[in-house]
Amino acid sequence: MNKQRRKQISELMQKVSDLKEELDEVLQEEQDYYDNMPENLQYSARSENSEEAICNLEEACSCLDDCISNLESSIEN
Repeated sequence: MNKQRRKQISELMQKVSDLKEELDEVLQEEQDYYDNMPENLQYSARSENSEEAICNLEEACSCLDDCISNLESSIEN
């Protein structure tokens, strides 16, 4: 791989890292919302939706971590 493509991949990796950071913030906000939900809502549809959103956001974060790792590997070789 030439220097120019390595640079492009490094820039993309930074963009993905920035997106992951933003997504982590959204995940934390949703987790805080869920954790501070009043007791009378803890078993409601709203609670279930929040819990599902948390799972989906965690999966998205994991996918972005994998993406960053793969990009790092591609420029190391």
